[in-house]
Amino acid sequence: MSRSLCALLALPFFAGCYVVPKDARPEVALEAKVASEYNFRGMTNVDAWVLQTEGVVDLPTKAETGFITAKAFANWDIRNDTGDAWFPDGHSGEPSQIDLSLAYSESYRGFDFVSGIVSYALQNPDDFPKAPSGERGETKEVFFSAARPTVWELVPSLTVHYDIDEVEGWYFNAALSRDFPINEEFIADSSISLGYADSDQSDWLYGIDEGGFSDLQAHAGLQYLLDVNTTLRLGLNYSTIVDNDISDWFDTINIDPDTFWADFGVVWAY
Repeated sequence: MSRSLCALLALPFFAGCYVVPKDARPEVALEAKVASEYNFRGMTNVDAWVLQTEGVVDLPTKAETGFITAKAFANWDIRNDTGDAWFPDGHSGEPSQIDLSLAYSESYRGFDFVSGIVSYALQNPDDFPKAPSGERGETKEVFFSAARPTVWELVPSLTVHYDIDEVEGWYFNAALSRDFPINEEFIADSSISLGYADSDQSDWLYGIDEGGFSDLQAHAGLQYLLDVNTTLRLGLNYSTIVDNDISDWFDTINIDPDTFWADFGVVWAY
């Protein structure tokens, strides 16, 4: 990756780092949810119930709409048997993946921009039996996202990821989302997205050196505002692999390229 491209992707983030007010108060959100599988970019990492936890800290900047955001995510295996999945067996009660990210976001002329860096740390790097090399370790991506609300409250977005560490490959994701407020307590939400992975990303994500349109995903959810700080969330999700060669590879390694899963959790925000 060229230095100029790194600088371009990092520019919005560093632009916000030196404009944090002295009296800025961070906003904190903590989420815990259970899910019937762990799916990442169309790959079923765990085909069994998992626990997922996430902590988010938003720090406002002097820019009216600017925020610096730090996130920590962990996927916890509940069973030793991960099913017909990418991640290895035998790690019940342990985190199988931990993600750490730092980003800067700001709105400009109706667009919402986000740029940052994320580290994906797989916790059992030497034991991936369905990966061609048998190994998958930690890697890091820089990303840039742009979104803009349009008519009928639809929000299209485009996110570009580039792996600067282990993979050195591109992943693109185009999405369309909308919230449907029902009343003061209930909000329905929905989204659909399509991913594209180049051959390097596809090799790391799926184990096949074949670029193409990868995961097509759909989500429908319901949020219940229990009180001013607490929200209950229910989600139904679907994912399919679009590229025929990648989909056929999933069949070869005995992982379903078409999958449904559900999740339920609670968010505390302060």
